[in-house]
Amino acid sequence: MKTKQKIRLSLLLIILPVLNSCIGLSLNIQMNNDGSGKLAMEYRISKMLDSLGGLDGNESMPTIPLSKADFEKSIERIPGAKISSFSSTEDKKDKIINVVIDFKDDKTLIAMLEPTLGKTSINRQGQNGNLNITLIDNPMDLSDYSEDVMEQVRVFFEGYNIEVSFSGQSNSKLTITDKNGNAIPVHSNAKTVLSGKKVSYSIGVMDFAETKNRFNLQFSW
Repeated sequence: MKTKQKIRLSLLLIILPVLNSCIGLSLNIQMNNDGSGKLAMEYRISKMLDSLGGLDGNESMPTIPLSKADFEKSIERIPGAKISSFSSTEDKKDKIINVVIDFKDDKTLIAMLEPTLGKTSINRQGQNGNLNITLIDNPMDLSDYSEDVMEQVRVFFEGYNIEVSFSGQSNSKLTITDKNGNAIPVHSNAKTVLSGKKVSYSIGVMDFAETKNRFNLQFSW
C-alpha cells in the first residue's frame, strides 16, 4: 500500500466508528397522523473509502450496502418496512445512494432509525406527539491525536454533513436537548430550521465527531 493510502486509511479509522461506516448522511422523516410514513435516506460514500476494503487485506473494513439488493436484505428483517424507490449515482468523488422506505407505524420507524442514529423513542397521543433521537450518546475522545492529524481528517471530511429532518401533517417544532432532556442552545456550527412544516438539523461530519457532550433532537408536532 502506498504511503498516502496508509495515512488516509489510518485517519478514516479514527472517525468511521462514529459514522457507522458512512460519510455524508441525510435522513428525511415524513409522518402521517396514524404513525405511518416515509423515510428518505441519502448517503454519500467517498470512492476512496469504498476502495479501502480491497486494499492490502482490508477486507475486514465494515461492509457498506451499495445495491438495492443489499438494502432489501436489511429491510426484510424489519416488519412493516418496504423500499419504494432506490437509486445509485456517482460524481467525481462520491457514490450517492438514495433510498425511500415506507413504514407502517412508530415501531417500524424506530427499528430503522436506531441502527443508524442511535437511541430513538416516539410518544404519540392522537395527532400530536414527539420523536426523540439521541444523536450523540457517547462522545468520541480524540484527545490522543495531534492537531496535525486532526487537521488532515478535517480536510478529508470537508463538505460531508449529517442531516436529519422531519415533517408531519401540520407544523412541527425541533428542540435540541441535553442528556436530561433540557433545552440547550443550537450548536453554533449547525444549521437548523426549528419550526414550520419541515424542521431540520444539519452539521458537518467533523463538527459532529468533535462534539464533546451528548445531545438529542426532539421533534414535536
